[in-house]
Amino acid sequence: MVGKVVAPHGVRGDLRIFPDTDRPEIFQKLDRIFIDGQIYKLVSARPHKNIYIFHLSGVDTREGAEHLVGGMVSVPFGELPPRKSGSYYYFQIIGLSVYEQNGNYVGAVREILQTGANDVYVVRVPDGKDICLPAIPSCVLDICLEEQKMIVQMPEWEGNHED
Repeated sequence: MVGKVVAPHGVRGDLRIFPDTDRPEIFQKLDRIFIDGQIYKLVSARPHKNIYIFHLSGVDTREGAEHLVGGMVSVPFGELPPRKSGSYYYFQIIGLSVYEQNGNYVGAVREILQTGANDVYVVRVPDGKDICLPAIPSCVLDICLEEQKMIVQMPEWEGNHED
């Protein structure tokens, strides 16, 4: 998923899309998208404040756009611009199992926060709580997409929490 339809925009069928990617500018390079599995030709995409405005072929009225509100926007992986080595799309990170170097299971990445300085991975641990791991090389040691696994060095403040 690279975004979500949040509202219609205007009366000509445009859609307001909230991007769920750190590179929303990719939208301007795409020819097609999927909304909840249905394929649409992307006629135009432009930034507008903190969202993007999409115009899709075949969606020409506000009523048509309203039917898509809440839909999840996705793109075939092969059509996404490649990332440089060691850089990932958010959807590739969300859901990864997180382990310490010694093999201890930490939890699973459930969210990514953009802080400005660096991203922060929100990891749901087995007791149902969340911990935050900075997405920096001293903390995130390795990411293996084939194994759906992230190896981390736990920050000092997230160390052993025995009460």
